[in-house]
Amino acid sequence: MNTSAENPLLEVNNLRVSFFLNEGVVGAVQNVSFSIDRGRTLALVGESGSGKSVTGAALLRLIQPPGQILSGRILLRSSRAGDIEIGHLDEKSGLLFKVRGGLISMIFQEPSAALSPVHTVGQQIDEAIRTHQEVSTAAARRLTLAMLHRVGISHAETLYDQYPHELSGGLRQRVVIAMALVGRPELLIADEPTTALDVTLQAQVLQLIKNLQREIGFAILLITHDFGVVAQLADDIAVMQLGEIVERGPVRLVLQNPQHPYTRALLDALPSRRSLSSRQPVALPNAHSPNADHPASLCT
Repeated sequence: MNTSAENPLLEVNNLRVSFFLNEGVVGAVQNVSFSIDRGRTLALVGESGSGKSVTGAALLRLIQPPGQILSGRILLRSSRAGDIEIGHLDEKSGLLFKVRGGLISMIFQEPSAALSPVHTVGQQIDEAIRTHQEVSTAAARRLTLAMLHRVGISHAETLYDQYPHELSGGLRQRVVIAMALVGRPELLIADEPTTALDVTLQAQVLQLIKNLQREIGFAILLITHDFGVVAQLADDIAVMQLGEIVERGPVRLVLQNPQHPYTRALLDALPSRRSLSSRQPVALPNAHSPNADHPASLCT
């Protein structure tokens, strides 16, 4: 990670999340710390059950019972709202409401589950706009159509009145991305954003996110188990195992020279590591290389 930054956009320190079940207490996230700089992408990587999605949900205070955030500092240094200690906000706080979907947006794993089946695409994106901006109905429609065009939907006027079940998986994912970005967030949490897509659509969606990041300037927390996605999209990487971050550093350095046995095991399980470590993905030839001046670090 870019540890030289003095004032990262997001700073997480010693985050702990547990689930209190009848069978016992499950420590899903254990003393996790990381930071994300403005305009950069941090990939949170690990196998299923390692605590990646729970960490992402905790940043927006979306942990529901029997889950509970036990401790930790979540600091967002917003250019629009100043420093916000998210972990200290009351659930009914207007500032927390402003953070969710406004300053921080999230792309969930399954677009079908993230969209209401009984409302049109236009209604749902309009609502996201009017929740965080004081605009008229007509202005919200114009902003919605403009964002749909920006995510590569040429027939936005037609799609505006369609329902999610009428769309292909690729179009639904673009709609979810449009909904997440319409408020111009400073941080985008992308939780397995291409899991439900085939390889061709995956490449298109990843390129779309990269292009929009350059255009709008938001940072990304990418939650994934796919090192191919990491190599194409991320600048920095943090590897999670059993709720803890065990290794972190610039993507190129970690992929070329992993230090932790768990990271090496994950990479050894891949059919080929050559294309990952070279960071030259076939689908996205313009993927940029991160700054590799800082050595990877182990977090044990």
